[in-house]
Amino acid sequence: MSDIKLHNYNDYKDFINEWILSLPKNGRGKYLEIATELNAHTTLISQIFKGNRDLSMEQAFQMCDYLGMNKKETDYFMLLVQKEKAGNHNLQKYFSEKIKEQQTELQDMKSRIKTKKTLSETDKALFYSNWFYSAVRLATSVEGIDTRDQISEYLDLPHKLVNQVVDFLVSVSLLFEKEGKLEFGPAITHLESKSPLIARHHANWRVKAMERHPKLSTDEFCFSGPLTISERDALKVRKKLTKLIEDVSEIVRKSEDVDKVYCINIDWFKPIND
Repeated sequence: MSDIKLHNYNDYKDFINEWILSLPKNGRGKYLEIATELNAHTTLISQIFKGNRDLSMEQAFQMCDYLGMNKKETDYFMLLVQKEKAGNHNLQKYFSEKIKEQQTELQDMKSRIKTKKTLSETDKALFYSNWFYSAVRLATSVEGIDTRDQISEYLDLPHKLVNQVVDFLVSVSLLFEKEGKLEFGPAITHLESKSPLIARHHANWRVKAMERHPKLSTDEFCFSGPLTISERDALKVRKKLTKLIEDVSEIVRKSEDVDKVYCINIDWFKPIND
């Protein structure tokens, strides 16, 4: 959910305030964003996170959704809010004991990590359903990008979406997460050329390429070239493109100090059947 671990906190305000400070530019504008998300005045949000007022239970639940918390994290956050809103010592003690129980459970990371090495067909279907699954995974190999918040900033994706994607990637061992740091897991992804998912995989990245066209930088390149050619020479072109992919793969394999995510799309096809 966040690089700041929720289960280390007994006060939900401390958690939110420190999470915001951990964001790029010290989370400038985040309190305003929270106010908008909760449909609340900024003064009220300030009184809550900097003063003595508390979130309503409805607002607390909205915060969990805004932060992309999973069910266990949502349960824990709601307990923190209930503890602060409790009207007497006995009720506060009750919620404090519940919080301690969940802290133990949330800290047991082994219960949350699966050890499978290959993806099931169901997992593959989800992984190849959209470009950001592989993009999030690849981003963790970029130098200086190894936390959820950094991935959200780097790929310009909402925190909630990144949290959902990372949770899935960790669950299938495509990523490991330890103390908020992410790295490649032992599982591998590969689609056979005849896989029913291959068309979706290609389409995802080609659509992303089209979205990128208006913003191409000088170190990027796109080319479309309808042409006429003999069948014999067409085979020569295909061989050269295959060799190019092999050369690119070798360069990527040896690349050090990785600091960027790129995508290569090459289409060599007949626009009509003959």
